[in-house]
Amino acid sequence: MSKIDHQIVGVSVAVLMFLFLESLGYGIFTRLGAGFLAFWGATAPDWLEIAHAERDYNGKWQRVSVIPHRTFTHWLSLWIIPTLVLLWILPRGAAILRHPNHADVLALLLAFLAGGISHLLCDLPNPTGIPVLLPGAKHRISLRLWRSGSGFEWIEIALFWGVTFLVWAYLPGAVR
Repeated sequence: MSKIDHQIVGVSVAVLMFLFLESLGYGIFTRLGAGFLAFWGATAPDWLEIAHAERDYNGKWQRVSVIPHRTFTHWLSLWIIPTLVLLWILPRGAAILRHPNHADVLALLLAFLAGGISHLLCDLPNPTGIPVLLPGAKHRISLRLWRSGSGFEWIEIALFWGVTFLVWAYLPGAVR
């Protein structure tokens, strides 16, 4: 999936996080910050690789990363485990954290992680897949539906926006 497609999905996840945090009673600044971080997180697995362009021996530009593409930064466990912990903590809010601002920081972190998970979900149909057990492992999960840039990414975008609309329509306490 291209960067712009990940960003379009990121806007959808930003709206989802805004609505989710609103239903939990978080303030407007936390919700807006969460929206921004969800958008930013939707491209994070790629930019966390610290990629840059270099010329190869034929003089052509090629992408080179400090961390190889779709290894550690695309590792499912790295994104899912902290997200599950935060989803358990956030509804309990300040009672666990002893200070309401700590809950706001964790809500922002959850939004960033949600964006990253959306990125991994969008990379799942690609034949390259994403690593599950170990970041450098050859075994990856993939739906093998289409290659990046094949023109089918609109299906993923439509699914994310469809879910966003349903959450907006049916989540109790959402902005209408």
